[in-house]
Amino acid sequence: MDDLKFVNSPDAIIAYKILGSGEPLIMCTGFASTMDLWSTELIKILQEYFTLILFDYRGVGYSKNLSGSFSINTLADDVHTILNKLNIEKTNVLGWSMGGFVAQMFAINHSERVHRLILYATNCGGTKTINPADNVSNILSNPFSSPLELINTLFPDSWLALHKRPWKYLPNVQESFNPETLKLQYEAVQDWLKLGGGSETLLNKLQIPVLIICGKEDKVVPCENSYVLSQLINSPILSVIEGTGHGLMYQLPEFFAKNIVNFLFK
Repeated sequence: MDDLKFVNSPDAIIAYKILGSGEPLIMCTGFASTMDLWSTELIKILQEYFTLILFDYRGVGYSKNLSGSFSINTLADDVHTILNKLNIEKTNVLGWSMGGFVAQMFAINHSERVHRLILYATNCGGTKTINPADNVSNILSNPFSSPLELINTLFPDSWLALHKRPWKYLPNVQESFNPETLKLQYEAVQDWLKLGGGSETLLNKLQIPVLIICGKEDKVVPCENSYVLSQLINSPILSVIEGTGHGLMYQLPEFFAKNIVNFLFK
């Protein structure tokens, strides 16, 4: 990829790319995801308004993990490293699912570097997390789950009944995913979710504008988690979108992009 760039982070080499122009917006993707899993239509719209910074977590896609285990804080530190490399003093941050964990910790640890924060389909960790239904958890945790089973967790059943080929709404993913990194990410997520983990006791420190957005029928991170976040953060905007799930950005990319643009240009 001609537009691919790299930065050395402690014990890692992080791959990233820059798209568009305007105010910076760094985008933290979800668990077991690469930067090419963002909605193609969403990226196309957002790059008309912002300088997008997309990246792969350490050990994922084009990035390298040169050490053993890592935490959510480690991934947040990698965000800091990217911004330093680009000489970006202040940025908007968008985090999806596990990327919302990363975005929260970056904003908490480096609040002076964040203009506005968007938390999409995520939770605060710790004991306040509302877990998915057992059947969804079983699919997500089973290494033998089929691609279609995993895709179906992204969308509400009512939507799937009308869209028989849901994979058509996903981007064409070219990057590979290292199974060993999947295990390390899973451990980092479990650490986030354990007693005393997460951001629950830290979110009240945030003094920046925050948009919390989720699908009303999210199977992976139930939208009740967004209500919890809204109670822990000072004066956030909470947007719950009916008829959508964890893959809200694939179902309604134009609507999702409009929410982001309106919030960041307030």
